[in-house]
Amino acid sequence: MSIKLDMSDSYVKEKLANLPEKMLEYAYQVMMEQAHLIVGLAQVYVPVDTGSLRDSIRVERGGEGLHWRQVKVRAGGYVTNPKTGKLVNYAVYQEERTGFLRLAVEEVKPTIRSMIEAQVVEKVEQP
Repeated sequence: MSIKLDMSDSYVKEKLANLPEKMLEYAYQVMMEQAHLIVGLAQVYVPVDTGSLRDSIRVERGGEGLHWRQVKVRAGGYVTNPKTGKLVNYAVYQEERTGFLRLAVEEVKPTIRSMIEAQVVEKVEQP
């Protein structure tokens, strides 16, 4: 289970393509900072039985070219459940049931956008 924060809708993608490298770096830094906030919020929102799913929520980054700035918040898939001895694989089930990742993303998304937009406006208005 993962939610990407790559802001890849066509409008944002077009705007990002026109930003200088410094702005792209700033946008990436904002997304990384906010992704860590999403992790913390998701860990609060997720139902806890053993804590394995909660402990599996993490930030990942990667990709090629400009996509190396891709930021993902992921859950499940690599933590062993202490009760069953199996990898945690119920992140999708819990997300569908409770929406713990969606809730966290929706709470943080306006901040990401406003931080990036404020910096863009500041850079555009500089002489």
